[in-house]
This record gives sequence, structure tokens and C-alpha cells, in this order.
Amino acid sequence: MALVYIDDLTPGMILGEDLFTSKNRLVLAEGVALQDEHLRMFKTWGVIEVEIDDDSLGEEYRRKQEAIAQFMEQAETYLFRRFILNDVEKEPVATIYRHVAHRFAQSLAHGWEPDSVTSEIDVDFEEKLQPLSVPKLLAGDVELNSLPGVYNHIVEVLNHPDSSSHMLAKVISKDASLSVRLLTLVNSPVFGFSGKIDSVTRAVSLLGTNELTSLALGVSVVNKFKDIPSDMLDMDAFWRHSIRCGLFARILAKHLGLQGEEAFFTGGLLHDIGRLTLLGRASHHYKRAVAKARKEHLPMYRAELEVMQTDHGAVGKLLAMRWRLPLPLTRMIGGHHAPRNNDYAIEASLMHVADVLAHSCGHEVNLVNEIPPLQMEAWEATGLKEDMIAPTIRQVDAEFKEVVQIFFRE
Repeated sequence: MALVYIDDLTPGMILGEDLFTSKNRLVLAEGVALQDEHLRMFKTWGVIEVEIDDDSLGEEYRRKQEAIAQFMEQAETYLFRRFILNDVEKEPVATIYRHVAHRFAQSLAHGWEPDSVTSEIDVDFEEKLQPLSVPKLLAGDVELNSLPGVYNHIVEVLNHPDSSSHMLAKVISKDASLSVRLLTLVNSPVFGFSGKIDSVTRAVSLLGTNELTSLALGVSVVNKFKDIPSDMLDMDAFWRHSIRCGLFARILAKHLGLQGEEAFFTGGLLHDIGRLTLLGRASHHYKRAVAKARKEHLPMYRAELEVMQTDHGAVGKLLAMRWRLPLPLTRMIGGHHAPRNNDYAIEASLMHVADVLAHSCGHEVNLVNEIPPLQMEAWEATGLKEDMIAPTIRQVDAEFKEVVQIFFRE
């Protein structure tokens, strides 16, 4: 038998074993010949891969696998440079690297051309920079540092002694764009509800007030800040990475049986929000940090610390506190590069792992080429195992395009 990814399935392939959903519900029995309606059903149920009988794989599938094998050396050469800050022979990085190499070889076989940041930025490293005051960056009514109005109304409702799910749904429903995006998101395979959710009230009752509030925060912040201009940062790539990080965080939290999966998704969406503040309010300092990172092959957060004595995680944490976000979200944002400063709290440690996975699997390259180093203490603090990596990567791949479309449709 061969384990075949859903996008490689074709009608006529024979199921090699019984197929169950994540909730142990039988989808199809062993020996069934797949048809078009089965493939559509798999996507609805969130099926990522299935075991297929070898004799039914067909020549087209075999040719695809042979083509991928031909591009493995090119994929590994490209990825070796990106993983230079990690030990690719040591677990769990070795497993991440192996699966990512296969994905990138597959992309190369389909005509994808690798992207990279090669140019050094022209800065005067001898110039003395003024000390950076983070409180001043966040002072005043700065557009970037103010939450979208609808979220403030949601928080007011939640903090009201007589608040109810009906009141929350009413506030969200007043923002048509937010309502449409939220309903589209909760009806996507990411959440896996069997029936259509056609109202915000129904979404609140199924997900709960805290969960839907967390999603509303993520959706409204992305919608407000997604078009911020920057001559250094590719905003499309920035948000694609953030969405991928959110998906990784949510799926890993689900694997671990943690409560509040939606909060982990939102944490991923917002984990780099401090970077937008630094780019918008301290662009000269940040340009120096980017130049240093490229010249010395440093992770961005290390270059930020050396140039500004702070990093985007710390700035994001202060911003989250200013926004009065829940403590778990604040830990995710502030600790994704420094989980040790949070005593390896599960929120910070898991977000760190999700961020490294998102950088590893993303085709987009932003600011620097290098993938940040995975901290083993953070990995161990989560309790994750190497055998969770492959199915998690495949599930993110299966959900990513649709979620990006939800956030970026006009």
C-alpha cells in the first residue's frame, strides 16, 4: 500500500484500508474504488491522506513520484541554506527537513522557482543611532497601535455583567465584512462542522463566546492592517506566514488536546504584530537590523536585539497588553522567540514551534533567508512527538489556500 496525499488521488484508485474521520467515524470501507464524489467528500471531512492499494496507483501517479525524485537534490541544496541556523541531522529538525524537502521537490517539479533575499542593504553601520524607547513607540493614539473599533465593542459586551451570546452576535453582525469572513471561516474544513452555519448567533453557540471573540480579533486585525505599506516588508508574504503559523498552532494544540484551539490560531495570526509597529515607528532602526541580519546571517530577532535592545516579540507583547488581550495570547505573541522568558509556558513554546514550522514550510521569503533556530527546550515543553510533524504539515497544506482566500477576498 501507499499513503497518498489527497491532491494526488484520482478516480479509480482502490482504498487500501478502512478510512475514518478524526472522530472515528467510518467514511469508506477498504476495497472501494474512488470516484469524484468521494474526493469531494474527503475535502469536506478534512481527510488529508489515504492508504491506496499499490496495484491501483496508475502510471500518472508513478510518473509524478519519479519527477519529484529528480528534483530532490535541488530542493535540498536550496533548503540547506535556509536551515543553516538549525542542525538538520538532529531530531526533530531532521524530520521537519525531510518532509519539507519532499514538498519543495514537488513544487519544483510543478515549475515553482525558489525565492530568496540576496541583496545587502546599504546602511552606515558606524552611524550612532538614538536609543529606542518602546513606550514612546506605543504612546499616543497611533493608528497602527489602536484596535479595530468592532473589537473594542466586543470586549465591552464581554465585560458587561449582563452579557450574552445574543448580544455578542448582535455586535459582530453589525460589521458585515467581519461577519462574512467569520462565517466563511467557521464553515471551512478547518473547523469540520458537518452542517452549514448560516448565522453569527449559531457560530457563537457552537464555538462559544471566548472562541468566537478570539477569531473576531484575528480577522479584524488582519483586515485592518493587511495593506500597510512598507519598502522593506512584503505584506502579502507577512500575512501568509502569519496565517500558516496560526494553522500550525491550532492543529498542534488540537493534537495535544489543549483547550481554546481558536486562540492558538489567533495567536499565530498576531504573533509578529510587533514587527509592524517597529517598521512603522522605528523604520531607520529596523533597516539597520535587517541589514545586520542579512550580512551576518542572524535570525531577525537576534539582529533586532543587537541593534535596538528589544525585538518584535517584546514590542508585540506590550502592544497586546495595551490592547488588554488575554494572558495566553500575550504569552504567544511575546514569547514565540523567547519561550524561556515565559518559563516555557505551553502557549509560548507551542507558538515557537508553530513559527519555525511555518517558516520551514512557507515558499515566501521575507526580510531574511534563514529559518529561525528551533529551541529544543521549547519543543520538549510542548510534549510533541516527531510522528506528529508529517500529518500536521499535510493538514496545514490542505487548509492553507482556502483560509488565505477567506482573509484576502475583497
